[in-house]
Amino acid sequence: MKKSSSLIGGGVFALIGLIMAAVSWNFYKSDKAFMNKSLSAMGTVVRWDYVRSTRGETTFYPVIAFETAEGQKIEFRNGVGTTRRKGSYQEGERVKVRYETQNPANAKIAGFWELWGLTVVLGGFGLVFIGAGLKIMLA
Repeated sequence: MKKSSSLIGGGVFALIGLIMAAVSWNFYKSDKAFMNKSLSAMGTVVRWDYVRSTRGETTFYPVIAFETAEGQKIEFRNGVGTTRRKGSYQEGERVKVRYETQNPANAKIAGFWELWGLTVVLGGFGLVFIGAGLKIMLA
């Protein structure tokens, strides 16, 4: 009976891991497509926007201003925020950004975690779940 429950429990863990890995792969393909159709520019952190959740928690997002290669001025709120008002970036700080040539408002700070963080974290958890599932199944 123990072997049967180990197979089921391990199988569930492995399945969850496979789903996470598949979602991570889709994020990777999307991130790679963004990198292929985007250009680099230097921007400046102009302010911090904040969003308050229904639970009362506040998340701060840096707002970046930059100029495209064509001279168009763009301002965007970065998709990665922090719960600390003074996060990784300071107002007035210069940062490298990537922006889509066809839609410059679709821009991101060109840091590793901003570009690849979700892919790496989800893929890592997926591998851990797959490994744990296989270990449980083979125990």
